[in-house]
Amino acid sequence: MKKLIYLLILSTGILTACHNQSWDFPDYDYTTVYFPYQYPVRTLVLGEDIYDNTLDNAHKSKIMATMGGVYENTKDRTLKVEVDNSLCLDAHFDSIYGEPVIAMPSEYYSLAADKQIVIPAGSISGGIEVQFTDAFFADSKSVSNTYVIPLKITSVDGIDSILSGKAAVENPDLRVADDWAIAPKNFILYGVKYINPWHGAYLRRGKDDCKGSNGNSALDTVIVYRKQYVERDQVVKMKTVSMNEVSLTLDTRVRGSEKNIPFEIRISVDGQGNCTVAQPNDSSYVATGNGKFVNDGDKWGEKPRDVMYLNYSVDFGTSVHTFTDTLVVRDRDVKFENFSMVIK
Repeated sequence: MKKLIYLLILSTGILTACHNQSWDFPDYDYTTVYFPYQYPVRTLVLGEDIYDNTLDNAHKSKIMATMGGVYENTKDRTLKVEVDNSLCLDAHFDSIYGEPVIAMPSEYYSLAADKQIVIPAGSISGGIEVQFTDAFFADSKSVSNTYVIPLKITSVDGIDSILSGKAAVENPDLRVADDWAIAPKNFILYGVKYINPWHGAYLRRGKDDCKGSNGNSALDTVIVYRKQYVERDQVVKMKTVSMNEVSLTLDTRVRGSEKNIPFEIRISVDGQGNCTVAQPNDSSYVATGNGKFVNDGDKWGEKPRDVMYLNYSVDFGTSVHTFTDTLVVRDRDVKFENFSMVIK
């Protein structure tokens, strides 16, 4: 019995000691700083989003750097960066038909005058703010992967080293993976594009009233597209064309045919949410119509949702289709993105 009591007391002491013990790990021998991604794409999301996009709507973003080597950062660390347009020399996007990677024109953005990134005490990352100008948003190429801000870390204060990689060949190219035994992370080609406030994935419901041209009633038909629940409606995507215009690709059909007829409409939206529908310039059909974009004008998932109401017609020559559409915003259709490139 005495042995049992002794073992219980001993076990309790061990458990108490384990519970109260404070774990304290030493830092590594040296600290480092680096860009965590070399080829990220930052999409500026204008308008409303479920995530905080305050910076985006101010036409700003931050290029972030990270440090390693400490379990807790107890002081401010500073690194100096410089724009290096040579990083774009002979560079092409690998996934979009080999279009060139273009250093963003200097008149499209500005960086802090001191070109410093401060990693503050209590954090292991910090950033430099980028302010984009109206010229960036006026460029039609800014809606796709075209422009990058090429930066290199040139010096540090309060940090032991920059992750500059280990070369596998003489005269290595920072951008060529095969030139390195350990990849360098002292540079970044920070891709930037934007989407306007109406870009996104929408849930579509409505009616397509088809009439055959020249009295050809054999083509006449009415198609109603609407599910019992909004979230099960057809998903369509509006794509940014410019600051106030989106494109929407749809399809239709006539009676007696199982063949879909694809078409695209362009929707311009003014400052009051009024919409004007037209066809792209090179189309073989004519589209006309109007509508309205209304904040919180519909609901699904027990939450108010933005919605676009459209009334438009499309004349294909042999048939005319009159559409009445309700398009409820599902999401902004943005995802994390890195680009790949080749040097040629």
